[in-house]
Amino acid sequence: MAEIFFITRGHHDHIDKFVRSMRNLYFPFVSKEKTTGGMDVNVTRQIDGQLRPYQLWGYVCPEQFMQPLCNSLGIPTEETWLDTKINEKTNTSKGGNSFISGFGVKGILTALRLALGAEKLPKVDMEKGILTQPIYRDHINVLGIGFRKDMNGKTRLGEHELI
Repeated sequence: MAEIFFITRGHHDHIDKFVRSMRNLYFPFVSKEKTTGGMDVNVTRQIDGQLRPYQLWGYVCPEQFMQPLCNSLGIPTEETWLDTKINEKTNTSKGGNSFISGFGVKGILTALRLALGAEKLPKVDMEKGILTQPIYRDHINVLGIGFRKDMNGKTRLGEHELI
């Protein structure tokens, strides 16, 4: 078995169609089984490929809501460069953010942040609150990479943040 890594980008409806078509792929898989007489026999079965979503998202919101959104998502986490066990402080049975890569998730997230030209996320500050609308996060890891501020620009409405 092998796992191929790639990133998708596109309109949500088209991505959904892509995901559906990837879930419909089946491959012949040869395995050995013992017969009732004890002989080893090669058996070919059809197995489905597993689409495992590792998705890179960008979410745009007004800057004053960045901290409450990060607080609601539980990012950033406290993993270190060399964590190889689940961090019990940030991991819960539903919506836990721990993700163990063998190398340490912080190294991977730092590399992604640098590649995207993003700044470090601010530390969790619960005094700035959370969003009033709940975010569904059951069984989903949300790993914070970083952020980039939008540029200010002029439009017919005046000078403001460009989204």
